[in-house]
Amino acid sequence: MPSIVLEGPIADVREREVKLLFEVAEHVSAYGEEALSDKERLLQNAGDLRDMFFLVVIVGEFNAGKSTFVNALLGDEFLPTGITPTTEAIELVRYGELRSKAPASKQDGVVREWTHPNTGSPGVVIVDTPGTGSVFQKHERIAKQFLSRSDLVLFLLSAKKAFAQTERLYLELARDYGKKVLLIINQVDLLEKKELKEVEAFVKQQVSELVGLEPPMFAVSAKKALQNKRGGLFSRVAGDESGMDVVRAYLYDTFERVPPAKQKLTAQLDFVDSIVKKYQTKLGENSQLVGADRAYAEQLREELEAHAKTLADRLSTTMRELDRVFDALAGRGQTFINQNLTLAKGIRPPDKEVMRAKFEKEVVGTALTQISDISEDYVSAVVDSSRRYWRNIIDRLNKLQALMEQEIGTPDAGSYADQRTALQEAIAIADAELKSYNQNNLAESLRDTFALNLSRFTASITGLIGGVIAIALGFAAPGAVTASAIGILGTLVVGPALAGGGIAGVLLYGRKLRQDAQKELEERLKKLRESYRQALQDLTDRERTRLLQYGQEILSPVFSRLEALTKRYQEQLETLKGYSQRATNLRTELDKIIVEIEA
Repeated sequence: MPSIVLEGPIADVREREVKLLFEVAEHVSAYGEEALSDKERLLQNAGDLRDMFFLVVIVGEFNAGKSTFVNALLGDEFLPTGITPTTEAIELVRYGELRSKAPASKQDGVVREWTHPNTGSPGVVIVDTPGTGSVFQKHERIAKQFLSRSDLVLFLLSAKKAFAQTERLYLELARDYGKKVLLIINQVDLLEKKELKEVEAFVKQQVSELVGLEPPMFAVSAKKALQNKRGGLFSRVAGDESGMDVVRAYLYDTFERVPPAKQKLTAQLDFVDSIVKKYQTKLGENSQLVGADRAYAEQLREELEAHAKTLADRLSTTMRELDRVFDALAGRGQTFINQNLTLAKGIRPPDKEVMRAKFEKEVVGTALTQISDISEDYVSAVVDSSRRYWRNIIDRLNKLQALMEQEIGTPDAGSYADQRTALQEAIAIADAELKSYNQNNLAESLRDTFALNLSRFTASITGLIGGVIAIALGFAAPGAVTASAIGILGTLVVGPALAGGGIAGVLLYGRKLRQDAQKELEERLKKLRESYRQALQDLTDRERTRLLQYGQEILSPVFSRLEALTKRYQEQLETLKGYSQRATNLRTELDKIIVEIEA
């Protein structure tokens, strides 16, 4: 079949453009299954550039009168009309000196090829696609292929049913492919003039607001135009009232002003730009997400340390509050010893349980409650802070997992399989860590530990005081002094006081007993204080350790390849940028050649 003949510099541009389409097709094939259809379109369009046919594709809803419109363009009742959706096919009319009597079947009967001398000029092909939303998916798929291959789209709308949802979707597709579109409102013979103006205003508004296009728009009656049955794409019919002459004039001026060869080459460069832009956007989004997670990974140690410092600051405050409770406890203990460790008390020693109850009331008092409140406040702070941290970890990892899932099916999928597995394990571990926090259990554990320690402290101190009193009584009646009573103090030396004899010796020895008892109180309170502090310190250290270990042992493998992934995205973006620049250079060179030809 005759096609557009290219020679000289413009033929060279065509060859370089074909090469560009092949390279872009090969490049985008690495972007997953979705990209394979774009690869197929690019290769098909590259083949069209070699064959150099200018494709005028007619798109619209069934019963919009597309076949009648094509016949009106040809000036001939050529294509069959009034066919039901179940039997429709894609009709392709090539330029030919002779009019076909019957079509040639192509692509399993889905495409039927005709020839006709009135397509406009050699190389111009008119394609009548099935109605949008065809009942045959195969028809719809091939129709969309022709839409992506098109150099000019004539979008037909029925005057009685303008702008259906499927029409919007096809218009969006044409827009995304970077196609030049003409809007044709057909069957205007069914409307009054007022109604036609309303329809035109409605269509213009819908296309602008919903699709973001403002293409040239024409109103025609293809049925009336066929009544003349004369002419062709570039013909004029005297007294034409169908509106077809306006469409023919526009197309004629378009082809005269810009040769079909240039329009063909420009249209395919626009298509390359649309594909490149699509994947630049996709890669940009992925790169931004990975970059954010990469930055997060790099800041992880700082965040962990900051979190640990927050715990340390909170612990320091808690320790100071704890010290105030113990200082007050020590003061009350010294007072208790001074008041109870006397010879007068020794005349009638108190019952052990009475002594313990008195000590708990006057010395211990609300200390356990205060300590419990302080520890529970600290536990609450640790738990709340750590929960927020783990939730943040899980949110970030879920976003990263969504990105990793997009890599499945790509040539690099194997490289990231281990990373995805590690990521899923990290999310599971983080989720388990979050669920492990039970504030009540932690607080109860500390409270039970504190209560037990304080109970032992109370028992030891009251036992000590009871023992001291017994020694004092033994001094008053030496025969009553027992080895077990002396053993309670351990380090106390009774001999010097006994050797002194008399009341003075008793008084001096009583003072020594109180001093040693107070010293013992301080030592045991110090140990108790340290045990409390150590309990809180251990809690903090365990929390810091689990966070640091998670960051170093669990998250590090997950983020280990983020830098490589970011680098790959950047390299792909640079490659796409290079394709876009080549398309721009070819477009500039093409403009220059056309100017020289016209001169």
